Amino acid sequence: MSERPTDHPTAGPEDGSSGGSDGLGEAERAGERGARAGGAATDEGDPGSGVPRQDAQHEVAPHWRRLALSVVVLRFAIPLAAVPAIPFLLRDQIALLVLLRPQKEFLLVGGGQTRYLGEPGVLALLLAYLPLGVLAVTAFFVVGRAYRTALKEESGPAWLHRAVPPQQLELAQRVLARRGPVIAIIGRVAAMPPTVLAAAAGTSDVPAIRYLVADAVGSAVGFALAVGVGLGLGRAYEEGGVWLTAIGVLLFTAMIGLVTWWIRREAAIDERLEAADA
Repeated sequence: MSERPTDHPTAGPEDGSSGGSDGLGEAERAGERGARAGGAATDEGDPGSGVPRQDAQHEVAPHWRRLALSVVVLRFAIPLAAVPAIPFLLRDQIALLVLLRPQKEFLLVGGGQTRYLGEPGVLALLLAYLPLGVLAVTAFFVVGRAYRTALKEESGPAWLHRAVPPQQLELAQRVLARRGPVIAIIGRVAAMPPTVLAAAAGTSDVPAIRYLVADAVGSAVGFALAVGVGLGLGRAYEEGGVWLTAIGVLLFTAMIGLVTWWIRREAAIDERLEAADA
């Protein structure tokens, strides 16, 4: 965090403990504290309003910013709200479950049901996957680009840091620094939230088009892999029974675990290199 310029005409102690001789009211002091990092943020946003301050260097048009924030809130809230319904949707409404929670596990089940039961079908799974699984992820990139200071310094509202957990964000930033936008493709196979990866890319200097194209490719790869393995497991269940299917699930889980381990290893290497350079 950069230090506040000392020649600012309204600068006061950061803890606001001085008397009234500096001519600042409490509201002005709060605004001054909120504008830390030497003016890195704009004057938009109120510390108590639940809206993070936007970086002046990375301004996003107000309508896109509001839309992105709304989508981020929905992308965070809808999967949470759907948790109690998982047991009821898993058996007969897997496409709806994918719509509410676009996870690899449910795509896998959807592929298996498509093979074994003939429904919901690959197209239905794809259409269910697109809104929250692909399109909504773009909003996290926009929020990361507009509010990089609030995310990096953990100075935003609580809901923002629940949607983008700081520890996961740091890991994503490190592996992105090591491998670039290609990690968006690999991350779609690993157990790593694409939303956090997109926010991390937004806080970096990665060009938006380059990252979002990589994420779109990764989305296609991740979808095809999960549904394809599900179709294969459905056939295995038909021909070999539950044990052959269980072996397939274990192999798929092991693959995801291996890719996730590699990503965490790359982040750890970046952290060690950074410590060595310090």
